[in-house]
Amino acid sequence: MRSLSKVLIALIAGFAGVLAAVSPATAASPAPQQLGGLDIGAYCRSIGYTDAALTGSTAYDWHCVAGDGSRHDLTFEAACRWTYGTDAAVDRIGSFTDPASVRCWRVTSTVITPAIDDYCTSTGHSAAALLGTTVYDWHCVNYSRVDPVYFDVSLPAVCRYTVGGSATIDRFADFHDASTWQCRI
Repeated sequence: MRSLSKVLIALIAGFAGVLAAVSPATAASPAPQQLGGLDIGAYCRSIGYTDAALTGSTAYDWHCVAGDGSRHDLTFEAACRWTYGTDAAVDRIGSFTDPASVRCWRVTSTVITPAIDDYCTSTGHSAAALLGTTVYDWHCVNYSRVDPVYFDVSLPAVCRYTVGGSATIDRFADFHDASTWQCRI
């Protein structure tokens, strides 16, 4: 009986080894990696302008400046890719009202739409509510007989919920379009 058990154990172990060798290993996606900030002036010079200028108090107030003094829009994502020499770089604006909060991150090409409504209901709220047009206007809401009660939404928490707890960053593509939130892994 002992020799039969040893044979069965050996067969099972051998079969498991064959399966492991035949089945491709599922590699986890690498976690997003913060690369750092931007030298916006150097980027603007690299694309033919004379420098960069901050003309207001938001992240969108950065512009490239031409020799004649005219201002031109720039793309943070392109600046991140140029600065860090990789197409895997994207920008993340930490706070729209802080022009110095733009950072570059290395991410995969996977773009996931955050499940804001599902997140809100999973945390005990009635639903998600959009109370304006910007990315910062999302809230969780509890409906009651009197008036709805609104709560701030944590987009990093929404992204963790949406991707099942994997490492992710939250970013928006256009501050003025509430539907442009992304979870990037």
